[in-house]
Amino acid sequence: MDDLHNLQGIVPLTVIFPESDKGILRLTLPRKFGKAKAGDYHFVEAYCVEADCDCRRTLIFVVNAEGKPMAAIDFGFDLDEGPLAGPFLSDTNKQSAAAGDLLKIFVELINDDPEWLKRMYQHYRLVRRKITGKPYRGRPFPKPGKVLRQVMPPPESIQELLPTARRTPPKSAKAQKPDLIGAESDIPAMADLIESYRQDGGKRSYAGHRELLDALGRYLSEHEQAGDELAATLVRLAAAPKKNCQTLEAALRVLFDALEILRYQLEIQRPGARELMERWQGALAHHVFAKDGAADLCTAVTSTLLQARVEILPQLHEAGSRRMLSRGAEQISPGDLPADDGIQGLFSALEATGVDSPFELMEGLLEMIAVGDAEVQANMAGEMLTADSQLIRETGALMLFHPQAEVRAGLAQRLSAIEGKYISSATLRRLIVARNWFPEEIRSCIDQAVSNARRARVECAPIPQGVAMTVYASVVDGAGAQTFQAVIPDGKGFVSCSILLKIGVGVADAFIISLKNKRELGQMLTMLTEEAAMVESTSEYLDQRVCQALAEGARLGKAPNPWLVAIAERLGREQWRATPIEARRELAALRGILELSGSKYLTDRAVREALDFSPTWYDRESFAASWFEDGVEVERDIVAATGKKKTPTSAKARAQLLSGVLQERREEWLTRLVLSTLWLRSAKHPPLPWAQMYHVAAALADEKLPLQEIPLMRSVAAATFEAYLARKEEGGW
Repeated sequence: MDDLHNLQGIVPLTVIFPESDKGILRLTLPRKFGKAKAGDYHFVEAYCVEADCDCRRTLIFVVNAEGKPMAAIDFGFDLDEGPLAGPFLSDTNKQSAAAGDLLKIFVELINDDPEWLKRMYQHYRLVRRKITGKPYRGRPFPKPGKVLRQVMPPPESIQELLPTARRTPPKSAKAQKPDLIGAESDIPAMADLIESYRQDGGKRSYAGHRELLDALGRYLSEHEQAGDELAATLVRLAAAPKKNCQTLEAALRVLFDALEILRYQLEIQRPGARELMERWQGALAHHVFAKDGAADLCTAVTSTLLQARVEILPQLHEAGSRRMLSRGAEQISPGDLPADDGIQGLFSALEATGVDSPFELMEGLLEMIAVGDAEVQANMAGEMLTADSQLIRETGALMLFHPQAEVRAGLAQRLSAIEGKYISSATLRRLIVARNWFPEEIRSCIDQAVSNARRARVECAPIPQGVAMTVYASVVDGAGAQTFQAVIPDGKGFVSCSILLKIGVGVADAFIISLKNKRELGQMLTMLTEEAAMVESTSEYLDQRVCQALAEGARLGKAPNPWLVAIAERLGREQWRATPIEARRELAALRGILELSGSKYLTDRAVREALDFSPTWYDRESFAASWFEDGVEVERDIVAATGKKKTPTSAKARAQLLSGVLQERREEWLTRLVLSTLWLRSAKHPPLPWAQMYHVAAALADEKLPLQEIPLMRSVAAATFEAYLARKEEGGW
């Protein structure tokens, strides 16, 4: 047992609390079990004693009656960590020949005795309290006995696959969750970032993931060749003889986050952002989409590009086209895509996947071709419209929602020219439901296709009516984004339809999540409430916001994600039309509601109290946490007010922000507050009375009233200035 005391960072509970005999489970094996001999065994709990670690894990040392170490079992409490929750044999501790069998015994004990797991939770809380001097305030642990644990393989180390990686010391609790925001001079290598993402497993809380994002953002700003480094690493990981899937997935998550950071920098017009995005996509073109690039990796990277919602740039399209032509698609040439065996072979390959949903099939197809030439893609989709398979035809029609405008326009022309008999009942329904979501030039092609189908006597597939749903909605955040979840029963489980709307974009994303039971639904809703500030809303508010976003997207020439059509079908929303929301008209309607409710809501005192109370939202309400501005205009105003001081003063900067960027974006803030007022009014349990936000929005709508006299906008200016200082101090993105 003495050897256990020397472990760095992880200490047995009996050492942390020497006066107690807690933390040891004694077991007698009456007969041999595998390679574990009959006799007495002690399962000794050990915990991390690092002050800044909340790993929510234990290391179980198994020793025999003579005190000889037999096994070391790594066990995480949180089920959402997936395979990293274990239990698995620790790969940094020496294991006996009987270790695997003792691990199986441990799993059986945990599953048969939930009280032991409950005691571990209590022990973890006691350790954290002793280390920090404060009661443990972490999120609740999973309820013991609800899920059966199973033996998991140990996660492999990134050092085995990355020869350039810095060798790390044996795992301790701190090493398992590195401090990525430590000393400014100690910027982690790309290999370290990937390893942190692998250990995280994509399951961190919002705050935890933000640490990873900040570290990645600093790395991008400090390393011009970060894109080449990551692209080359992806190729190396994919080609490794002993492929580590967890590490490759972690590297792809790094790529996704990097692309989102670059997209955000483009949106706020940060200097050099366009050049940086071009450099990154150039790196992917050179390394990943080379002629001899691995097909699976190309598909995975294309999927990541699509999920990150970035514009695929010409150099990447050119690389994708060259690769397509070099890998046996010589028959495919721009403007000439005959229906030969090559295309029929592709159709057969798509059908052979076993996918029976055209929405899922389109996702898979885009992952194969979205990086290729736009005209080739449009012609390929056009050939799909008249394929023998109805599934292929329906998938081809969904290419109207392709992320590239050139593909949408080319396919729309082909769709309007085909015979109506090729349009299925389901496709006809989708065209009718979605025709108003597109700009006029595509809408007219859809109308012609619908007419062709009607002449061919194609019956329109029915859409469900009166679907019972529960709607959850987040507030409109500082970036103008708002998320909806519409939950409907599905057998013994549920389906959650997720829609992301964004001011200046329209419908930014949509997808469907299957939930097996009430437990999974409850876990999702808890996460949405805690991390996204979602509230239960109404289907009417969902309809209003989706229609407004569709109108904005059509105006900007953007197509929504095709899954929005699937969601409309599921929810029976054939009434979704591109209908804009006019902020001042909505304010007038809201005032009328208040007048009917009683004059007390419109007194000068009620208005003043609402305005004076609004700055407290930053401290009291989670929905206001992201209400600040960012971008080149912010830096412009602060530098104009204070010069290029290392630490500019606050008062002048806030005043300049109010008269500068915030005044320029006054209409955007008015829209945000009006939409948020409607959000509060629709909420089953609103965080504050909607009339309070109405009065702030009404003040903002009064163009004669300076922003300096609106308390909330003064707070927005202060939050903007603080965010600017924090970004400069931390070197963030």
